[in-house]
Amino acid sequence: MSSPKHPLDPLTASEIVQISSLLKDKSPNQKLHFKVISIAEPPKNLLRNFLIDERNGRSVPPLPRRATALYYLRGMSDMFLSTIDLDRNDVVDVKQMEGHFHGQADVNEILEIREACLKHPKVVEAIEKYKLPGHLKVACDTWPYGRDSDDHHPRYVQCYLFGKGKHPGSNHYDLPLPFSPILHMATKELIDIIRLPTGPSSELNHHAVYEPHPTKEYHHDLQAQPARTDLKPLLVHQPQGVSFSVDGHLIHWQKWRFRLGFNWREGMVLHDVTYDGRELFYRLSLSEMFVPYGDPRMPYSRKSVFDVGDIGAGVAANNLALGCDCLGAIKYFSFVIADSQGNPVEKPNAICMHEIDDGIGWKHTNTRTNDVSITRSRVLMLQTIITVGNYEYIFMWHLDQAAGLHYKIQATGILSTAPIDPGVTVPFGTNVNEGVMAPFHQHVFSLRIDPCIEGDNNTFIEEDSVPMPWDDSNPYGVGYITDKRVLSKSTASDSAPNRVHKIINTSSINKSSQKPVAYAIHSPAKQMLLAHPKSWHGRRAKYALHPFWVTAYHDTELFAAGDYTYQSHPDFTSDLGTWAARGDNTENKDIVVWHSICLTHNPRTEDYPVMPCDTMTVSLKPSGFFDQNPALDVPQSTQKDNGSTEIKDEALTAAVGGCTSNCGTRDSKL
Repeated sequence: MSSPKHPLDPLTASEIVQISSLLKDKSPNQKLHFKVISIAEPPKNLLRNFLIDERNGRSVPPLPRRATALYYLRGMSDMFLSTIDLDRNDVVDVKQMEGHFHGQADVNEILEIREACLKHPKVVEAIEKYKLPGHLKVACDTWPYGRDSDDHHPRYVQCYLFGKGKHPGSNHYDLPLPFSPILHMATKELIDIIRLPTGPSSELNHHAVYEPHPTKEYHHDLQAQPARTDLKPLLVHQPQGVSFSVDGHLIHWQKWRFRLGFNWREGMVLHDVTYDGRELFYRLSLSEMFVPYGDPRMPYSRKSVFDVGDIGAGVAANNLALGCDCLGAIKYFSFVIADSQGNPVEKPNAICMHEIDDGIGWKHTNTRTNDVSITRSRVLMLQTIITVGNYEYIFMWHLDQAAGLHYKIQATGILSTAPIDPGVTVPFGTNVNEGVMAPFHQHVFSLRIDPCIEGDNNTFIEEDSVPMPWDDSNPYGVGYITDKRVLSKSTASDSAPNRVHKIINTSSINKSSQKPVAYAIHSPAKQMLLAHPKSWHGRRAKYALHPFWVTAYHDTELFAAGDYTYQSHPDFTSDLGTWAARGDNTENKDIVVWHSICLTHNPRTEDYPVMPCDTMTVSLKPSGFFDQNPALDVPQSTQKDNGSTEIKDEALTAAVGGCTSNCGTRDSKL
């Protein structure tokens, strides 16, 4: 079977069939339950040389194209990891994983669990005792079981139940039920039904029954108030076409060149990022996302999920809709992943790419001549949106004309809710409707930055602005300087007021500043994980304790919380905390920088029944990398080119309009 041209290309549908068929043939008497089928990127020592030769137009001998597959024997807890050589059509290796490692949840499994849960006689009995009226059905949300002890459990799943109306868009989070089944993921056996606390502490109400309350709905069909009628269409046109070019997964835009990757876990990945022919980053990806809840009552105390490791950003990627998720002249990228049977599953329009206007790029008015020099900033946006249960996350890379990369994260969707007794409030949550409480929680993202700033011998530094002492060198007491600290060993690093973290290359000196070329990470200081470091949250997500980390590069170290996060135990997990503790030399070395970005979400009533987007931005910006503003050559902005229109006062009229396309269409949720 022929392989795709490039070693970084995502797997094709035929390759997924090839892989699953090979493994099924190896176990003819067993039924396999596939968790992962994914491309295995070549080792960096081979791939980087390949990419350099490719960029320079030199002949490039092909690299072996390999994949990995993680699977169970169906209905059992035995898990296996295999490596497949696609070029040779051969299974290179199969090893059985130790019992404390668990595979992530998959879509087929979740659907089976939901059905098994709601059909179980004891669950049906509990629902009947709750006395839901006939017009309400029960919806089941599945959550990773988390961890609250050293006990070794099989793969469990925690089910939270909700009542919902007949309309498919009914907001079932508005009626949380006060009991929660636990099921065995493999056998679908009911392990227990836990009563949920509905008061300020852990006391349980075993006799709680349904009490009606006015519902709060988000779906346009169900909202009480009419839709606004004063919006007129806002159109984005590029009459001469787009400014980017695409060759497979190789993208050129302005002076940018990079490869777009995609996999089940990280979703969107950027490879081999260069600007004007100069190396910047070898690989950029979302490494992990941890969502711990701050409700101290059992079983909410273990409520947490690694949305990347436990579920997968690629698995949860939406099919993006033209004119709704993406506005303008759009290039879509579609991919395939594998289902539990080893069949290819299309992920259409999982990433969209387009150009947007981003305000003023730079401007100066010469006050002596009144001559104006001005450019508008054009940005290339790559966007993917994932739905994980109740939440939507929007991930965007913005590449600007001044060589900056900006990683934007937006959170929206619906709050995960819990039942609360009438008249009761709790200090760790917000009541958003009668009998409905939204607990405080955090979202801690890990951005993995694999730099190649003018080569792979890089160093990570902290740079603080500090006042000079009031002495003879600073006689008026106004001077300040920057104080730099080299992180010469793998370690964590914290934020501080005005502190800037930089990746530098000491072997490449800027001829103007006479300092090493650098890229700086600009990110607002955020409160990190609020759970105690010795809690299960803190021990399982050590990356969430500090905003910055630096480690020496290793091919197998891609995920901040470890390879296997489902019910992970810190004693058996190799994670970012483990790697940083090695104390590897990170000065003038091939390093990886990890940035933990935390959104502490203490819900507002305005976040319900659906949450307006909350946005965070991390910027990777040149700092002494160029000799001058790299956007100087952006053409002067003119009205002739931009075709704007002026609205006279007398032309202003009442506006009418609305979305008439398929904007309301939603993907099915995990």
